[in-house]
Amino acid sequence: MDKSYYEETLEMIQERKQELAEAFEKECIKLLNSGALDKESHNRGMLFGVAIENIADNYLRGERKKSDYKNLKCF
Repeated sequence: MDKSYYEETLEMIQERKQELAEAFEKECIKLLNSGALDKESHNRGMLFGVAIENIADNYLRGERKKSDYKNLKCF
């Protein structure tokens, strides 16, 4: 029996977890070394948030104007 779209999406989530973790680490290191903040005294929450936003931008280019995006942001 064929898998549902939902089941395929769940499998993709499992496959992407490591990829996203590696991208997060790489982006955080890039930001830490950018000179935009003090390496020894910075807001880690902001660093992590900006890193996540930068990664998200790679997935969301052009999608932010769509109604599905706006609906998902409500949750």
